[in-house]
Amino acid sequence: MKKLLATILALTMVLSCVSMLAGCSKQGSYDGKTVKISIDEWIGWQSLLDANGGLTTAPDSENAKRGISVEYVVMNDASASSNALISGELQGAGYTVNRYAFLQSKFDEAKVDVIMPFITNYSNGGDGIIATADIKSVNDLVGKKIAVPRYSEAQTLVEWLLNNSSLTESERKSIRNAIVYFETADDTAKAFFSGQVDAAATWEPYLTQAASSSDSRILFDTSMSTNLILDGVIFTQEFVDNNEDFITKWMEAALTAAPMYKNEFKNIKKLPMFELMTDAEIIDMANGADLASCSQNVKLLSDVAVTMYKDMANVWITVGEKAYPDKAADAFTDKFAKQLESQFAGMEADNGDKEFDAPPSQIIESPDALLAYSADIQFELNSYNISEESFELLDEFIKVAKVLNNAYIVIEGNASQRATGITDDQVIEFSLQRANAIADYFIKNGIPAERIVTVGNGDMKLADPENPASSVNRRTGISFKTNVGY
Repeated sequence: MKKLLATILALTMVLSCVSMLAGCSKQGSYDGKTVKISIDEWIGWQSLLDANGGLTTAPDSENAKRGISVEYVVMNDASASSNALISGELQGAGYTVNRYAFLQSKFDEAKVDVIMPFITNYSNGGDGIIATADIKSVNDLVGKKIAVPRYSEAQTLVEWLLNNSSLTESERKSIRNAIVYFETADDTAKAFFSGQVDAAATWEPYLTQAASSSDSRILFDTSMSTNLILDGVIFTQEFVDNNEDFITKWMEAALTAAPMYKNEFKNIKKLPMFELMTDAEIIDMANGADLASCSQNVKLLSDVAVTMYKDMANVWITVGEKAYPDKAADAFTDKFAKQLESQFAGMEADNGDKEFDAPPSQIIESPDALLAYSADIQFELNSYNISEESFELLDEFIKVAKVLNNAYIVIEGNASQRATGITDDQVIEFSLQRANAIADYFIKNGIPAERIVTVGNGDMKLADPENPASSVNRRTGISFKTNVGY
């Protein structure tokens, strides 16, 4: 649903212009002058407009009450908005974290430090991948044609799933070689429904259309991972350092205006795209994106957004672009969200979190494992204690689990050939206890217990049945079940 990044890549900056723009980027303390922030035509910016009373600050708006003046400049071209931010024409600009990770190299070349203090919203079901009914996991994409809108958030979504799958490098390469690129997500959906491709990265209403057909399905959508596409506003580091009071009041106003989302539409209709849309049409669009609360900002800015920035930078590197994963730790600040957190405690809106209440049997039996791994998790001999060398691998799974925040996690313990005299029940219980030990480590590191189901297979599912005593049979299966209960 977001605008394509093609324009970013199509335009390059002349070095002399970069130098000139960088020299104009000095931004002093806020002195009552209007602060200019660019946004594209996206529903997720509504709380900013509601707090402002429109594109310019209205006298009775939340911003005006706090003595600040803001002008939102509609710019659908990220190349133009980033140029304006570098030059000082703008003080802030709205981007997805995906796009922010790409633009970092441009800001670095201009010697302009930027930072994101506020995440306004996140995609919650509005973006995804549709596929033929037989494709039930990322691994099933091998040998299939996928339609992808080039240089878009949808492309980063596909690439993230490939990068974080259990596919071999050669399998990933074969999938990428079979990708068919299009200009827009509308084009990818049309290619899918006409039978040209087996899967497509797209957005609503095509996701619903695929779900309603017996021949197609939603392989993945952002309701399964509300962290994959986050929207926020960046400012130059210099502006933030010199204008902390403005940033605090601006965020406070937007958070105060959040209840207007999906209820009042006069301000969002100031954007050209929304002028002629009905309230019902706007609500349909808003249902695919949720506003981030203050407490969510604290968590996102200090943890998940940092991970997503790093992952998306690696995605851009994968497709041949310049990006800097090591910049992730300095790309965000939770300072202002922490200052406001107590003020907005108890005022949280529906945050899009899924109710994890499906029966364990339904979760285990579901074939819809978007990502599935067979992991060599080591334990101390004849015990449930995880060996030290396995924690690094488990931490990688935890990072994936935090991104796929609305997916169930099935952990399956398996044993090699049992010793003489060990009963079925004993070997099953032993493998279950090892699965539970991994679950406990997940929970200790912030994964909700209600997301996790553990299974003990004993020695009934040998990876190498011809060598039942082999160590490969003592594997652990970790699956992310995304469609259970939907």
